[in-house]
Amino acid sequence: MSLSQLAAGSGLTKAYLVRLENQGGNPTLDALMGIADALELTVADLVDRPRLSFDLSEAPPPPSLLAYADEFGLTSAEVRMLASIQFRRGERPRSSERWKYIHDSLRASREFDRDDGDDSD
Repeated sequence: MSLSQLAAGSGLTKAYLVRLENQGGNPTLDALMGIADALELTVADLVDRPRLSFDLSEAPPPPSLLAYADEFGLTSAEVRMLASIQFRRGERPRSSERWKYIHDSLRASREFDRDDGDDSD
């Protein structure tokens, strides 16, 4: 796979990938997920760790998350990701609005990571 193909498949810039390859660094989980998806691997495969998974049948999402998911048409992957968040003192959001705020914040963070290095493509 070429660097251009990996960049396109991962949602990352070529400059960012070159920097990771040549200088190392501490990529975000979103960056690792993008690379793993593009390579049809898991993040655990990339970092040589045991695979972890979150099973919705073992820990069903709270009603407030399900309401948010229904209202905004979330995918099962998005619901799993949000349901897997470990909150301090177990204080999960109690409203659809709070879940939206958290989800929007995660998406905004992902966009900041993707924008990293765009100027040197």
